[in-house]
Amino acid sequence: MSIIACNTSSHPIGDTRFALDEPAWRVVCDAVADEAIKGCGLSYDYYVERFSSEIDAQVDQLPEYQRAQALQIAQEWDYATPAQRQETQDWNAANGICTHGITLGCCPAGCGSND
Repeated sequence: MSIIACNTSSHPIGDTRFALDEPAWRVVCDAVADEAIKGCGLSYDYYVERFSSEIDAQVDQLPEYQRAQALQIAQEWDYATPAQRQETQDWNAANGICTHGITLGCCPAGCGSND
């Protein structure tokens, strides 16, 4: 992902920090979402887990001052924070839903089956 300089009132000339390249970040989000959809088995919860986990890994590569903006943009693809994902996992576990977001015993990965 490329990062380009932005000389605006919020980033005056001489500021060594660069603005997040939003179009490039959106391309990253699209690619991550496409990959997450391919492996989620049509489970929304599992899509969110896959997408959000990969976005976290991508965001870790950005400078600290760009991370909040990047995560805000990623919410357009249903990014969830680690705490939100844990809350979903806890609710699912308490309500008979596997880690893939599918009813136990119905998951194609075999979650909850007696085999």
